[in-house]
Amino acid sequence: MAPTQIIRGLPFPKASWFPVKNIEDTLDYVPHDGDIIVASYPKTGTTWLEYIVFQIISKGELFPSFDECLYKYAPFLELVGTAVLGNMEKPRIFKHHCPYNMVQKNDKAKYVYIYRKPEDTIISYYHFARNLWLEPPELDEFFEDFITGNISYGHYFDHVLSYFAHKDDENVLLVSYEKLLLHKREEILRIAKYLGDVYYQTLSENESIMDKVLEHTSFDYMKKNLSLTHPGKECAERKVNFFRKGTIGDGKHSLKPDQLKRLKDLALKRLEGTDLLKEWLDELKLYLSKFDYEFPMSSTIFQK
Repeated sequence: MAPTQIIRGLPFPKASWFPVKNIEDTLDYVPHDGDIIVASYPKTGTTWLEYIVFQIISKGELFPSFDECLYKYAPFLELVGTAVLGNMEKPRIFKHHCPYNMVQKNDKAKYVYIYRKPEDTIISYYHFARNLWLEPPELDEFFEDFITGNISYGHYFDHVLSYFAHKDDENVLLVSYEKLLLHKREEILRIAKYLGDVYYQTLSENESIMDKVLEHTSFDYMKKNLSLTHPGKECAERKVNFFRKGTIGDGKHSLKPDQLKRLKDLALKRLEGTDLLKEWLDELKLYLSKFDYEFPMSSTIFQK
């Protein structure tokens, strides 16, 4: 498995480029009024959401390199620490992968959390780990680590539910990766509205700016124009393929049937009675209704 270090009870990445001090400072940092915090479990659409925020607040102009994003424009706090925030202009944007219950809060800061179906998250996370780590895991091993929470940032369902518990808070916006992919214009406008009426008005009233935002945040454009320099000093010149497919359903085709069943059973158990489970079931019902399919209550949320 990818190496981890336990800090305050949660597994975090263990590498020279993830100092313990930076991680602890991230957990202890209190955001300022007006800060925009992009939060997520790894490989659920974080970078995509960051660039959408950049594009919204800059009217389609700000498109930094990946490394500039990581260290300057939306610093990844566990990687770079919190001192860099003192030099940023408002509105400050930064990101972390920490669960909601482990970080400090400010009611006047804005938290934007993106989440993705777990089977696709596993595959995206796995391929990223294979690119990043010198001794990458095999998929079966990675699946076991993911499903048991023995992985950086802990158990997926714990993480997502920590933010879903605050879905009705005025300063928390939850963004579905799948909805963003399928209804991009509407979701970008929803994010803009949350960030501020002036941003919403700009996009809704100026089609040329909206078209620019849509183009710059398309998967093909981002994959073509962004690449990540490996953060480790020993790999400083090595580029990491950060963007792979950007689709829905890769997990269903990449995981084994028994793995999908185990993941489904765990999801049904952990998410029982939650809005998240209802959302995923409603999406499945809507899809199946196109084929006059009668939806049984016992159906998996991971199969079409």
